[in-house]
Amino acid sequence: MANSICAVVVTYNRKELLLNCLNALQNQTYPLDHIVVVNNASSDGTIDFLNENGWCDNDHLTIINLPENQGGAGGFYAGIEFAYQRNFDYIWLMDDDGQPSKNSLSALIPYINTDVYIGPLVLNINNSDELTFTLRLPKSSTILSTIDDVNKNTISNIIPDIVMPFNGILFSREMVSKIGLPKKEYFIWGDDMEYTWRAKKEGYKIFTVVESIFFHPKELTLGTPMFFNLMKFNDTDSKLKLYCMSRNNFRNLVDYKGSVIAILFIIKLCWFFLFTKPNLSKLKIGLKGIWHGVKGDFSHHREYL
Repeated sequence: MANSICAVVVTYNRKELLLNCLNALQNQTYPLDHIVVVNNASSDGTIDFLNENGWCDNDHLTIINLPENQGGAGGFYAGIEFAYQRNFDYIWLMDDDGQPSKNSLSALIPYINTDVYIGPLVLNINNSDELTFTLRLPKSSTILSTIDDVNKNTISNIIPDIVMPFNGILFSREMVSKIGLPKKEYFIWGDDMEYTWRAKKEGYKIFTVVESIFFHPKELTLGTPMFFNLMKFNDTDSKLKLYCMSRNNFRNLVDYKGSVIAILFIIKLCWFFLFTKPNLSKLKIGLKGIWHGVKGDFSHHREYL
């Protein structure tokens, strides 16, 4: 008997991108058993738009309408919970701006097992020769930023020990039974890494399947060079993103990498906003986020909505 697979898509005010994602899911060469769309209280007419395009009468689609925007973290919490409670064997995660290639799922299927947490190669939707997010090979200084880099540094279609979480990530219901659901209190940013590191801590095999392609827009502010080009920092003009990134990343580092690495992150943030791109107001927001991360206080992000 074939394994049942449910795709989970979280959306917020990006109805056209959502439609592209749903069409890509419908056109997979390995058919999905179900799709659940978690609508984060969108105000752009998402549901009417889906109805106009014939999706609301689809027996293989469920729409969960959250009463308020709970961020990506709350959306994935609700979507994974839905798929888990309905006993789908595997769960496939993505945001509304992701677009799996037609063979994306079929390329992952040969590697599925209850002890793996795997994902596709994530490429820039506007330049398919470029990775959307640069990857550093674990225990190495090697950076992968293009398809050529990947081809030169991978063996047997696998990049071990690394994935781009929640961008086409596939894992089993059994894993959810063991490690639980994502931390919805994170709201945005870092919930995906926390879930990945949690899976790794519990012994799940993590890797990227190179032949599985997933397209996603590239955000130019991610990975801004700093400290004589030896490091990168995720700068953003969004106060909400900056606050959540600082709070959640610090908490993740404390919980999974240790206090020394977490302190180095504080130094990195201070250096960036004091010397690389001086901005005292951003520094203040970042330090506020870190302080709330120290205290484990996840109640303040709504101040920036």
